[in-house]
Amino acid sequence: MGKPGAKTSWILLLLVVGLPVHAATLVDMVGRRVALHGPPHRIISLAPSLTEILYALGAGDAVVGVTDYATYPPEVEAKPSVGGGINPNLEVIVALRPDLVLVSADANRWDTITQLEQLQIPVFGVKPVGVEGVFVSIAKVGEVVGRRQEAGRLIADMRRRMATVSEKVQDLPRPEVLYVVWIDPLIVAGRGTVIDGLIAVAGGVNVVRTPGFSRYSLERVVVQAPNVILLALDGGVPEDREVLRRLPGWREMRAVREGAVRVIDANLINRPGPRIVEAVELLGHLLHPGAFGGRSS
Repeated sequence: MGKPGAKTSWILLLLVVGLPVHAATLVDMVGRRVALHGPPHRIISLAPSLTEILYALGAGDAVVGVTDYATYPPEVEAKPSVGGGINPNLEVIVALRPDLVLVSADANRWDTITQLEQLQIPVFGVKPVGVEGVFVSIAKVGEVVGRRQEAGRLIADMRRRMATVSEKVQDLPRPEVLYVVWIDPLIVAGRGTVIDGLIAVAGGVNVVRTPGFSRYSLERVVVQAPNVILLALDGGVPEDREVLRRLPGWREMRAVREGAVRVIDANLINRPGPRIVEAVELLGHLLHPGAFGGRSS
């Protein structure tokens, strides 16, 4: 016979072994408590920015579904699509058997979160506010997918690169900038947005004082007379800036007349993920080409 209590000890050991080692309850960025029974191995991302974060953290192999608009890195093209971020296909999501769905408060609807919860699928939400909010998002995603160290290294590298840009432009005159999200109707990026923060880091001043993304009038732009107009277009190339020269109201503006329209790839700067550091470096070149040894385009 074994020693007294040995049987009980074995039972306790089996119970401990049987428990999820990494079971935890985390609080996401929209204030929800999310219970996880271990590191997720089948993740669906409902926002391109979240997909980019996952790949930057080395968790791309765990991604089993993305949205139609996920384009970076190129490997995502091989991943199954669950539809758009606003109206994802819940049947496809269920069929992919995710143990975690990542959502963005800025890109997805609350109804989607509720529906996924009803299906007993863990949902973790992020809500980046400003540039610092992007760093928090990366840290939170790293925590939930078991990649804290990778997230820490990524954030440190991003901060270092942004600091380099900021140091190069800190003593230079700061041009007033208008960031155009959409031409017709005119939608612009205002205060408190990630884009507003990126413009500031790159040595510019956002002329739009209203918060968030809002409709704007051409009359206000004429009055404010920005020194530089940043035009965000999908896959934008410098030649695309000529589009404003052909539009009534725009072609009379000083920045358009003087060739101070700068085109930037919307997918690079509009997604609050790891590539915002590339956007800052590009903005630095566009706003202060002399400080970076190049020419504006």
